[in-house]
Amino acid sequence: MCGGGGSSPREMESKTALARQAANALQRYGDIFVPLENMYINDTKSMFADGASDEAMASAQNQTSAIYEEGFGDMRGAQFQMGLDPMSGRAQGESSALREAQARGMGLAGSDAGISYTDSAYANLGNVVQMGQGLQSQAVDGNISRMAGSLDRAGAAAEKDFAKSQSIASIAGTGAGMAAGYGLGGRV
Repeated sequence: MCGGGGSSPREMESKTALARQAANALQRYGDIFVPLENMYINDTKSMFADGASDEAMASAQNQTSAIYEEGFGDMRGAQFQMGLDPMSGRAQGESSALREAQARGMGLAGSDAGISYTDSAYANLGNVVQMGQGLQSQAVDGNISRMAGSLDRAGAAAEKDFAKSQSIASIAGTGAGMAAGYGLGGRV
């Protein structure tokens, strides 16, 4: 009544095909994705090394400085158009105030980049944990968008600082003033 003789039951062909397909997928995962995950884990670990955020901070400060340097050229051009002596108290005062604003902007951009870098490192660490648990993760996060947001804020601060410049403001109606205004507005 138990149906049968001494022969063992044959696996269904569909089960055998599914087992082969699963083995191929597992092999492919091991060959392709495991090395990528290991690289991601190593990159994440390196984000916590001493001084790792220094490069991000320096880059943000250099880019912020460059934004201000372009504005200084516009300011000097505006002062020249007004016939203002570069050694006069007014010209020196504007230059000094804008240099202070530049230093403040560089400091803020650097600290923002450092904080964003640390946040990204911890987010990546969370992704490593999720990968280990077999959960979906956001392994490729917005480092580029993070940096762009920081530069947008630095550009807006520079535009605001240069808008206070009396030399640039006083020739706003002239062609040079419009060019200076366009140059500042085009960066943000």
